[in-house]
Amino acid sequence: MQYLRIEDEIGYSRKRYEIRKKIEDMFLNEGYFQIEPSIFEDFDRFTYLNKRIRKESMVKVIGGSSEVLILRPDITTSIIKSLIPRWQEGLKVKLFYNSSIYRNQEIANVKEIRQMGIEYLGEESLKADKEVILLALKVLNSFDHRFILEMSNSKYINGLLKEIDIEENDRKHIKDLIYRKNRHELTSYIRTLNVPKSIFDTLANITDLQGDIETVEAKSKLYHLNDEMKQALDEIKVLNELIEEKGYKSNVQVDMSMVTELDYYDSLIFKGYLPGSYKDIISGGRYDSFTKVFGEKVSAIGFCIDVDELTEIKYEEVQQSWTL
Repeated sequence: MQYLRIEDEIGYSRKRYEIRKKIEDMFLNEGYFQIEPSIFEDFDRFTYLNKRIRKESMVKVIGGSSEVLILRPDITTSIIKSLIPRWQEGLKVKLFYNSSIYRNQEIANVKEIRQMGIEYLGEESLKADKEVILLALKVLNSFDHRFILEMSNSKYINGLLKEIDIEENDRKHIKDLIYRKNRHELTSYIRTLNVPKSIFDTLANITDLQGDIETVEAKSKLYHLNDEMKQALDEIKVLNELIEEKGYKSNVQVDMSMVTELDYYDSLIFKGYLPGSYKDIISGGRYDSFTKVFGEKVSAIGFCIDVDELTEIKYEEVQQSWTL
């Protein structure tokens, strides 16, 4: 953020500190402890594990032995890479971070993006899912009760794509088009793949599977092609019962077409939004299978908070209140 006056920079920094302190206190009260992840990642290994992040967006540096490193584009990968090789059976870990990721941008060059987040490792899936979802709702609600949380389950799209005998590049391109909600191009592209009509209809209409859980369940019954897709919706329904019980029903929407930039989630995924911004403030999900890459499959779920975007929203609200 650019500042015209020193007072603006001081005011913005103060607001960011207040937000960080507020979130940190919430994490500590829920039993999470702080960890500081490594800032560097191996370029080749990271790009192999995170295929959906564009290589051009990564900030590259040369190490002392001429190896290519990058400034971390994702904090979860750094944490899992460090912890899982030393994992012990029966261990349960609740941790949080207050750190930054780095991306190349065409206009702004290298951009530092401040994030806070949690990781819950080793706990039985449903119990951890419930706790993490409720914490995400609590964080969003503490800043604005008009928030929206969108929930999905990656088993739905992944299960659908397993029904198609296509190349990996085709799967990736389909996910990219769904990620961009580009229905027209998606429909045109899947026509070229000569897929069965049931699969074509499901993909062509997948962006319609949004709304409250009752609406989405009614629509999705037309497109269930296998047990994995059905399981995806069943898991969301269980969480939705908890959400209703806690009084957040009007704040939560389901979107079975949700695809994330970090494509390591294998079950629950979610994004949270606040009034005043189209960007997701919170994003996260379950990534058990991703931990297996580092030596052992461990129950794992978490979310991150875009502190910069959250600060801009709340600082702008303060500025507007001064002008009224």
